Amino acid sequence: MDDNNSTPLTEAVKENFVVIRNLSYSRALLLKMRLEMEGVQSYITHIHQPEIGVDLNIPEADASKAYQLLDELMHAAGAEKEAVVQKMRGLRRILVPVDFSELSIKAAHYALELARTLKAEVMLLNVWFNSANQGFVFNEMFAFQLNVEELLREQEQEAQAQIEDLATELRKRVRDEKMRGVKVDFDLVRGGPVESILAYVQDYQPGTLVMGTHGKRREGLALLGSTTAKVIEKCPVPVLAVPWGYDTANFSAPRHVAYLTRFDENDMQAIHRLVAFVRPFHVKVYCVHLHPEDSLKLDSLRMKKLKDHFAEAITDVEIECGLIETEDAVEGLLDFVKEKQIDVLALISRKRNIIEQLLKPSLTRKLLVGSDIPLLIFRETENASWIAS
Repeated sequence: MDDNNSTPLTEAVKENFVVIRNLSYSRALLLKMRLEMEGVQSYITHIHQPEIGVDLNIPEADASKAYQLLDELMHAAGAEKEAVVQKMRGLRRILVPVDFSELSIKAAHYALELARTLKAEVMLLNVWFNSANQGFVFNEMFAFQLNVEELLREQEQEAQAQIEDLATELRKRVRDEKMRGVKVDFDLVRGGPVESILAYVQDYQPGTLVMGTHGKRREGLALLGSTTAKVIEKCPVPVLAVPWGYDTANFSAPRHVAYLTRFDENDMQAIHRLVAFVRPFHVKVYCVHLHPEDSLKLDSLRMKKLKDHFAEAITDVEIECGLIETEDAVEGLLDFVKEKQIDVLALISRKRNIIEQLLKPSLTRKLLVGSDIPLLIFRETENASWIAS
């Protein structure tokens, strides 16, 4: 379809998706971003044939909204198109919360490696807040209040100096290593860490958030202390968590990526988002499922369905599908990671009810403890089953 032509599109219904065919890639990308702004997930296929036109796959339940938005987009004024374009540019924005711990600095350097290939902007964010008044109960409160503003000024000045130093260090790497198209910026905000990070995500609209798995006050397994765990749970964009054991001496862009699937609609959306993210790195993607022996037949059928989908929908990224037979999910997955030299492990962080949380720690949390490679974590969405039947 020509960008300047409003000819009706060919459509097809497949696996509860409506496929809008023969869109130009630019228009498909604009419509995809516009749909996401309305809370509708979609994905583009046949990107390897731009001269023919690409396909946009939309959940059947949202098809009418998609056609309405497409019509609006075709007749949109400059301001509306600019809003969508700005969201597209957000795919090349990486937000890195830092607390100046060694691990958060590792995360910043890892983000720079991603930016090198993506030609992206790295935004360093420090959330500073006064904790000096936490837990104080004493009679000299008046004297304390007189000093609090001075304490806050000192805290802000210290954070300002530290984040400027880190930005300078990263900018030097950009210059020395001739990273074209890469920009490093920074910001300071005052408030609680989780709320401030999530609010900044809403304003800045990054494509990815990169952070360490724990902060300064690490105690035992408090690495998912509260900040990283809560951000993962609530963040609307993928979170790439860099673990403590990651080897800083061998920073490199990912080459082998594994995705842990559970054969449902959330996984389909996440896999397509993953492929869109890693496509510039020319990686090989392993799509794997952990299963006990008694589910082999059913899981094999589900994996075949997934493999057939990829064979048709994604032809410009190498994807290998397979099953990992294991009784211990974490041990089996970590053995696979070592065998295949996986650089990034991607999965969905799923919501659990309070009983499950108490009785069985989540796979994501266990992996963050046991793994020494970054995890790319997608938040679970409210979608129906796709491959489970």
